[in-house]
Amino acid sequence: MVSVSPRLRDSLDYEEPEATDPRFSLGFRSLDLATNGYDQYELQYDHRPFSGFPKTGAIERKRRRRQSDQVLDYAVPFQYRTTADGEAFRLALLLPGTGTSPVECRLIWESSKRPKREYACLSYCWETVERTTAILCDGYRFPITKNLLMALQKVRKPTIGIHIWIDQICINQDDYQERAHQVSIMKYIFSNAKEVIVWLGEAGDRSAKLCEYARRMARGQHAPNDRYSPKSALNRIMNQRQLQDALQRLLERPWFKRVWVIPEVALSHFSVVAIGDSTVSWDNLVRLIRDTQLPQSAGFDKQTALLGNPRQRIAIITQMSASQSKGLFHTDIMQLLILAKSSQATDVRDKVYAFYGVTLLRTHPYYGEIPDRKTSIERLYVEIACHYVNSILYDDYYSRWHGLNEARRTQQLMSILYSAGRLHQHHNLPSWVPDWTYAWYQAPLWCKTESNLATLLPRDDWSAGIRSDHRAGGERRETFEIIDAATARHQLRVSALIFDSILETYEATPAMTLSEEHGPLEPSDSATALHSPTLSYGRDFFKTTKGFFGMATRGIRQNDTVVLLLGGDVPFVLRAFNRESNGTKTFMLLCECYVQANSVMVGDYMRTEWSRSEDITIL
Repeated sequence: MVSVSPRLRDSLDYEEPEATDPRFSLGFRSLDLATNGYDQYELQYDHRPFSGFPKTGAIERKRRRRQSDQVLDYAVPFQYRTTADGEAFRLALLLPGTGTSPVECRLIWESSKRPKREYACLSYCWETVERTTAILCDGYRFPITKNLLMALQKVRKPTIGIHIWIDQICINQDDYQERAHQVSIMKYIFSNAKEVIVWLGEAGDRSAKLCEYARRMARGQHAPNDRYSPKSALNRIMNQRQLQDALQRLLERPWFKRVWVIPEVALSHFSVVAIGDSTVSWDNLVRLIRDTQLPQSAGFDKQTALLGNPRQRIAIITQMSASQSKGLFHTDIMQLLILAKSSQATDVRDKVYAFYGVTLLRTHPYYGEIPDRKTSIERLYVEIACHYVNSILYDDYYSRWHGLNEARRTQQLMSILYSAGRLHQHHNLPSWVPDWTYAWYQAPLWCKTESNLATLLPRDDWSAGIRSDHRAGGERRETFEIIDAATARHQLRVSALIFDSILETYEATPAMTLSEEHGPLEPSDSATALHSPTLSYGRDFFKTTKGFFGMATRGIRQNDTVVLLLGGDVPFVLRAFNRESNGTKTFMLLCECYVQANSVMVGDYMRTEWSRSEDITIL
């Protein structure tokens, strides 16, 4: 047994890796230098990676299970002896096997920038951090989660070994410094992989028929000349109602809610989706989702009303993947907020770190901030908000990559504020900083939630399709800058038109009366928003001192201020402080809001009154 230095220098960019890093030499393993005949385990590309279990009897399966348990029970626990740093990462050689026989693998080193082996990456959902089962890794007992064990039993081949990257095995999850480093090179690991295998779990809910339906639809296996049943071949697999139900249940699987799966698919050249023994390419699955209209339910429907709903997530991921393949940094702050706040993560800092490889993110992943983890999370969220505001405003490199004109720049800046607000925060943050852990639970007023799957617009053009029809703040943005306070809590100075103050709040839709100053409320299609069960969900109604009615997030109260930020699409509710900062009025941002008046929501009021706007400070 030969141990290596746990830290090797990182300056490998301009040198041959073999000359500086012995881990990339032939035969080097994670635990010793002995060679064990790796040459016989060459990855053979196979469109059917899951060959299925042998059809053995119940007695034989139980006997194999007992043998497997005995082998694992007597194995010595695995320990990492080296650290993955520089451009090195571990790769698992998954040995041949079938059925419930013990899963075995060996760890080898590979270069993230110049890999010599073809390998796959596994994208799956941990579901829990409890590792209740185990495999054999380099002959040692290695604990893993149950879902990963099922995936490995399906992925492995009966007669040949395959090289595959699996985060739970290839990264020492207890070494925070190694985790941070491996996240920083994740872009190279996934973009250099031959394929990404997306494991959605065991078969069920007509998943096998769903995969067959997607494959046949992609091949055009229907009868277009049959006037009575133009898709008769597909209908023999599933009728439309069964298809909708199967697709709905598929999108409810845990994989579609996790944050780390987003960059894993976005960075891949080719992804194959596996459910039990069935497989379908990612592109064919996306095509099926795009062409299948799910049934609409009455009232508030999370599947369509919330930002980051499954169809919208898939659309954004697909657009990200297309842009990454062309070498474009497509992902912007609006996409990140939509995806992250709708995702789940074991470590909430991953809601930022997961996107390190798919955007111009400069916040280097660091998990070792101890002992006060909560403080480090708050500092991270403030840092990332400041980074994006300053990049959008002042970084020409960022603007060129994203093709930002002034309208798009304003839209991205305002999306940060719409995603923030004290009524939408768990952590103690400046009120203008988004809390990435606070999930979307209301239908947004500032944008639409359509998936844009049909258009797949390039670069940042996708954002034009989800922008709302409101233009309350007009098209002109003036002051928008970050101010560092003496207390080191960042403040934001913006130009705003103070519109009105809240006189009363209601839990139910109030009876409409005449406005003392403006006469009868203006009839419009948008006025029906107050009566929309989708938009009113999670919101209270209010009446202003000028007689206007509107709605905003629950938690608003009397004397809160309604303002129009220059360049914003919808109004905001702010709460005043009894002090001034740098000679400007000081407020706390609460939430976005809706005012039932066309003149306000389409921007007519701003166009006539913009000269009364002033700079205010948001704490």
